[in-house]
Amino acid sequence: MAGPLSTRTRRALNSLAYGALVILVIGLAYLTFAVVRPQRAASPPDAGPPVPPPSAPAIEVAGFWSRRDTSLNGERLTVSAKLRTTSPETVNAYVYVLVRNDQVSPRLWAVWPPQGAGSAVSAGGHLRSTDPTTGQPVTLTTRWTRVTATLEQAADRPPFDTALVYVLSPTGDILLARPFAL
Repeated sequence: MAGPLSTRTRRALNSLAYGALVILVIGLAYLTFAVVRPQRAASPPDAGPPVPPPSAPAIEVAGFWSRRDTSLNGERLTVSAKLRTTSPETVNAYVYVLVRNDQVSPRLWAVWPPQGAGSAVSAGGHLRSTDPTTGQPVTLTTRWTRVTATLEQAADRPPFDTALVYVLSPTGDILLARPFAL
């Protein structure tokens, strides 16, 4: 049977054990890095809203502005934006401007061109692309086209806080969905 270890031997064994532990931790960190790094490279960064399919033309929007007018009969909100396509060919489309206030209950909404809840807009104020022809028809080119919408609101209701500009193809594909704070 072996006797007690000397102090010098115990220190040497402790140093070896500590060194082995440090090497093990470094090895595990390297393996973790080697596994996580390819996964990060494979996953695309969050690029924001979904990109339209390659066959759909890209639509740009600029020059957005809004103005509230108050009268005895209520408020009127005028929203305007410029639209154009980035493709060289013309694009026939339909434009909707949907304004909402989701902070109140029941939610308030209005749509331009004026229409009630039905085929193009749900009862909750969300656009459905099943019948795009109820929108404002436009022909978009590489030159800017201004679209101006006027929406009525009762004076006793809270104001709208968001405007959404939608551009739909004749088949109902959403080419542009852009929110703007009012």
